[in-house]
Amino acid sequence: MGPGAADQEGREGAEAVRPHPAMRRLLVVTNIPTPYRVPLFNVLDAALRGAGWAMEVVFGSRGNTRRKWRIDDDAFRFPHTFLESRNLRLGPDRIVNTYAGLRGILEDRRPDGIVCTGYSAGTMAALRHGRRRGVPVAIWSGAVPRAAEQQWWRRIQRRWLVRRADRFLAYGTEAASYLETLGAPSPRVHIAWNTVDTARFEGLPGARAPGRGEPLRLVTVGYLERGKRIDLALRAVAQARARGLDVEMEVVGDGTARAALEAQSRELGLNGHVRFPGYREQGALRESLAGAHAFVFPTSHDIWGLVLVEAMAAGLPCLASTRAGATRDLVVEGETGFALDFEDTGAVVDRLSRLRDEPGRVASMGAAGRARIRDRFTRAHSSRGWLEMTERWS
Repeated sequence: MGPGAADQEGREGAEAVRPHPAMRRLLVVTNIPTPYRVPLFNVLDAALRGAGWAMEVVFGSRGNTRRKWRIDDDAFRFPHTFLESRNLRLGPDRIVNTYAGLRGILEDRRPDGIVCTGYSAGTMAALRHGRRRGVPVAIWSGAVPRAAEQQWWRRIQRRWLVRRADRFLAYGTEAASYLETLGAPSPRVHIAWNTVDTARFEGLPGARAPGRGEPLRLVTVGYLERGKRIDLALRAVAQARARGLDVEMEVVGDGTARAALEAQSRELGLNGHVRFPGYREQGALRESLAGAHAFVFPTSHDIWGLVLVEAMAAGLPCLASTRAGATRDLVVEGETGFALDFEDTGAVVDRLSRLRDEPGRVASMGAAGRARIRDRFTRAHSSRGWLEMTERWS
């Protein structure tokens, strides 16, 4: 469907989402619906309405070929519109959305404020509309520094967008710092913690120490691509077993690197000790977390790492890469987990040994992590960042 058809679809759906005249209109522009964003938007919709803002979410498209999840229609309890725009694949693990039809939606809705995710074509369209109509625009971003972000053209583009935005919502502390390096004034940067429906994991039993003769069971979850560095976790498991430490791991997920990882596991002699069950829906994922003693997140770069939030909410101690944006905010060293450079295999194995040799540590760290999520990183805590920002628009 072309831009004109997308515009028509947006106009036809406008009556269903038109707020009361006394309410201010907030348009949130993002790429695709995901199982973790939809529950957050459900909470945000209620919180923002209480503050006088009627939120509508505009998704660039319904999904893309990289993601396997399914979201039931009744999960959406907030006004929303789907653009029928294209997803362009720029590499094996990178897909961007064209946001075709967004201009028509912006003109039709006439929002009083706009929030856009990242530095996309949608953000550029929203900023153009905002300047023309005198509407404030906020950039909602989790981007953190890495080598790719140092490319001159990318930094110029991001600085250009940041200079034209009015406010900023950051996933966490590192993302907020990065926005400031791009020129965002610190008082205009608000942290809206990137999180999930943590209540889904509260019923799980939490971590327990492995019993006598029982292996230390690790789990990792994610899209299996080269940057997730599951190969480093496999190397650590192999070295731990070579040292006499009984360790097993379940690798939950699918992706472009799965076949290579399975081959590496066989080459390392890990048959029977590492399992690749593939992608799992939320119910099965809960079972994987419930059956583990600790969570492993070896990524070479992650702007946040929602799987860390899920694992800690499930009561698991986490061995998390220092290259994940969430590690700085979630992992309290030795209390909720360990922050590690997974290139240092020896250091990873040492932490695994500590978990195996100190029976009380697994349970205590898991409980501390669960409490940290409950006290600081729920959807309600994320909503506070949004409310703080919209108050500045009043």
